[in-house]
Amino acid sequence: MRKPKATVSILEADEAAASLAAYIAEMAEEMAQLAERSELTMLAYFLNLARVEAEFRSRELAAPPPIRSRAGPA
Repeated sequence: MRKPKATVSILEADEAAASLAAYIAEMAEEMAQLAERSELTMLAYFLNLARVEAEFRSRELAAPPPIRSRAGPA
């Protein structure tokens, strides 16, 4: 007999992904600073690129869904 799989709501999954993306952004920022101090310019550039992407995804996933109006055009 199979055990039922635990279900996670979409909201909970998005919150977890947003939290993870924020953490990745923090770590990428710290690593970019280390790379800059060591004059690893290209590596710092790519780490900052990863930071920006992670920050964007974190904000996107944490944002409430848009409210859809049922009213037609005015």
